Amino acid sequence: MTNLDEKIARFCVEYGLSPQQARVFHALARGAMSNEALARRLRIRRSTLQTHLGRIARKTMTLSRAELVYLFFLGRRGE
Repeated sequence: MTNLDEKIARFCVEYGLSPQQARVFHALARGAMSNEALARRLRIRRSTLQTHLGRIARKTMTLSRAELVYLFFLGRRGE
């Protein structure tokens, strides 16, 4: 497991992400891509991906994908 994988795992535990949400967040944190590409990579429907992303946003109190990534990498929300 790499340092990034360990950081992702800690983040998922800290914010109480479900296993499915953690899988989505892991793919997102490893490389930003469109919802369509991310859904294909994870082999889930785009609507399912959007549901997971919405729930991740609520749990992390972020308003956008950019803010979520900012929170993950810098440990605080964007301003």
